[in-house]
Amino acid sequence: MLERLLRTEGFVIATASDGEQALAHVATKSPDLVITDLVMEPMGGVELCGRLHEIDRDLPVIVMTGMTDRQLVIDCLRVGAEDYLTKPIEWDAMLFRVNRALERRARKLDEDHLRRTLNERLVLSSIREQELADGEARQRAQLNALLESLHEGVVIGAPDGRVLLVNAAARVILDLGDAALPNIDALYARPVLDLAGVPIPNEQRPLMRALRGEAFDGVEAIQVGGNGAKRHLVTMGTSVRDEHGEVVLAIITFRDVTEQKKLEQQREEFLALVSHDLRSPLNSILMALFVLKESTKNASFTHQDVVKIAERGERNVGRMTRMLDELAEATSLELGGVPLHQRPADLRKILVSALEGIDEARTRRVEIADDGGAWPVLADTSQLERVVGNLLTNALKYSGPDKTVIARLTRQGDEVRLDVVDEGIGIAPESTKILFERYGRTRAGRAAASGLGLGLYIARLIVDAHGGRIEVASEVGRGSTFSLFLPLRAPSPAKLR
Repeated sequence: MLERLLRTEGFVIATASDGEQALAHVATKSPDLVITDLVMEPMGGVELCGRLHEIDRDLPVIVMTGMTDRQLVIDCLRVGAEDYLTKPIEWDAMLFRVNRALERRARKLDEDHLRRTLNERLVLSSIREQELADGEARQRAQLNALLESLHEGVVIGAPDGRVLLVNAAARVILDLGDAALPNIDALYARPVLDLAGVPIPNEQRPLMRALRGEAFDGVEAIQVGGNGAKRHLVTMGTSVRDEHGEVVLAIITFRDVTEQKKLEQQREEFLALVSHDLRSPLNSILMALFVLKESTKNASFTHQDVVKIAERGERNVGRMTRMLDELAEATSLELGGVPLHQRPADLRKILVSALEGIDEARTRRVEIADDGGAWPVLADTSQLERVVGNLLTNALKYSGPDKTVIARLTRQGDEVRLDVVDEGIGIAPESTKILFERYGRTRAGRAAASGLGLGLYIARLIVDAHGGRIEVASEVGRGSTFSLFLPLRAPSPAKLR
């Protein structure tokens, strides 16, 4: 009977008399869904479900059972079953579970196809709710559960101006809260801007366009929230028509791509910065080579002049090499390819060793403040020394030549804390938020740095791998404090990520 009913709904069905035959079908016919009994001989539903997923790990499996022992059902779900139904089977419930399982499989295979399929399913579900008055409440709950599970916003409107549905994701993305939305005017109470920042008239907004029968995809706009925050949205819209060709429903789906766009912008700025910073020493090298070539024709050039020009070129080659090494290292650390070689160490000794790598004139400006005790940590000393050296070098670079930099060691709970305090130019609040990101760099850093600005990003990756954290507090014109926190006890062996 189940096979006959599913065929009536348009599904292509293949049946198997036991688990072994089912495995053979799956291996040769690649079905989109398997429906199986739980208790079978010789192979039960739990074993079958596990072996099916050895063939196709994403294959949805719905288990049917008349047993009261829920442990078997739980075992099936643990090995990857999609859903289960208790006998006697209710046809509407079965059809809903089948459609939902197929929709989830489609989502994994093709996101764009999913959005179009979802719109069709939503319309069919809405029509079915009207036709089946006795099952209206149950089907509405099923539909809402499906919509609430989506990460994309969904809004359905009617030609008379009513808003029929707004899912939870849409309320979050549009910053609607729990506000009632009796009509489209209430939905459009907040402004929407085009990419140039010009307000979009209500009649040109996506839902109104869909109500006029337009179909579109990839429409970009800026949604302004109640607190003034802006979200970059990409919207798709379509409509449903009756037998006379009149629009009866309009459906729009949209996703928030704000972070993606921000990352793309940061990447473009970073690539432009890399291009500029690499081109500058390259131009100096080319100039040095030109002058060296001219020196062979001009007797006024002394041997000392030639040596100075060659040294200048050599310094610029070193500068480019350091920048390229920094960029390659950041990528390597992100991929987790560099292991930590940790051993017991003293953070004060690491601090002193880092100071020895800085020229003596600047080292005299650094004052170490601690209580004279031990500061035991488990660390890759060479990696951690680089981090501390980076913090000290930055503090010295961005503070005046007569200013003292304090390196303070304290204990805070089960952590060792190192504060590097300077009285330099400080960092603006909006810059401290991005300071440890890959593409983050302050305006002051761009002006004074000789590298690509990846030092603090690499430092954060190293500290994270040690089970610690790095923070900054700063005030423009008054200086900055970079704080390094490391656990007193040994973390488990880790890799840089």
